[in-house]
Amino acid sequence: MIAELMKVTEQPFDYQYLCGLLQDYKYPRNKISSLISSGELIALKRGLYILSEQYNKQVIPEVVANALYGPSYISTDYALAYYGMIPERAYNIGSVTTGRRKLYHTKLGTYTYRSLKLSYYQTAYHIQNKGGTNFLIATPEKALCDQLYFYPVQAGTLELEHALSTDLRIDYDTMQSLSGSLILKIAKIANSTNLNLLSKMVKQ
Repeated sequence: MIAELMKVTEQPFDYQYLCGLLQDYKYPRNKISSLISSGELIALKRGLYILSEQYNKQVIPEVVANALYGPSYISTDYALAYYGMIPERAYNIGSVTTGRRKLYHTKLGTYTYRSLKLSYYQTAYHIQNKGGTNFLIATPEKALCDQLYFYPVQAGTLELEHALSTDLRIDYDTMQSLSGSLILKIAKIANSTNLNLLSKMVKQ
């Protein structure tokens, strides 16, 4: 193991940070290439890295999601699973962004990014802490709204209720605990048929 890499305190880290750690080497770039070839260093994408498991350094997948592509925050099925609103575990980490759609296959898993208009994106996400590190994630209300924003348009509230319970498998009890006023606010900004139907449901 490289002693300099033991100084890493947070992951992932970028190329400049890595060059700073390896500044005593005559050719840091060559050393980085060598470390990637040996498997000690893992490139998540060009210029963004984590250490191999042999260094025993914590990696928080949600933090990686924010760092891989931004601006972005975690949402849709992964956030719903995070909050216990669906019974399944989400293996792919889904995020939303104001940029273009993106897909990254990494050794940590698959990261997807779907695009939202800025005014809608800016609503109802917050900071969460895991393992002493912060990351951005949708609120439970916004995670559900984002999931429905990308979902096929439903004809009415009965159809949406059926989709929520059978296809999306949203837990009824956790849905009852959501803020109706926040969902109404999000729906007004989104101008989405599905979210307008959801707002009618929470009014009832």
